[in-house]
Amino acid sequence: MRNGDLDALMTDEFLDGLGDSEDTKETDSSDVTRPEWVNENIEHTTFKAWDVILKLKAQKELSIKSFGKVADNKTSKGIYQIKKSEVAGIIGIHSQGIFHASKFSDDVRTFFDEVNAELLELHEKEQKKQQSRSKNSGVRVKRKAELVDDVQSLRETVKDLEARTVKDTLDLLLKEMPIDLRRKLKM
Repeated sequence: MRNGDLDALMTDEFLDGLGDSEDTKETDSSDVTRPEWVNENIEHTTFKAWDVILKLKAQKELSIKSFGKVADNKTSKGIYQIKKSEVAGIIGIHSQGIFHASKFSDDVRTFFDEVNAELLELHEKEQKKQQSRSKNSGVRVKRKAELVDDVQSLRETVKDLEARTVKDTLDLLLKEMPIDLRRKLKM
């Protein structure tokens, strides 16, 4: 392949398509249908709040899926829940103004609560997966009494098998023993 061939392949269309992938799901406000209460003006607080909540939701979903441990009481809720202060901090307005004092506050609060409920559901589903992966199995899970019983039953089984094998061997030997040898042994 010569340099000219490579230049022909490197078109703008090809280079633009390199970044596109189905795996990279960046939640963009243009991908999601906008609710009625969200103003079309991107500078309006409702649009900003809605957009920020969607972006934080995408981040939280990613953090939930990549957490990889069983959560305990010390696990931060920040991994799987959006805080009103996070939304307000990104927008640059106090959370009181967004979630309580405005005429659109009820709608924003309802949307916010729905998103947090979805995130909590996703977190619980991922936690069930993690718990099923981390279930202990094998000898370490059993108590000492159970292990002693298991070993004793296995030893009895081995003795029975050894005795049965010896008995079968002797029976076969007697069965195939020549007649003159049996007479000498008085059998």
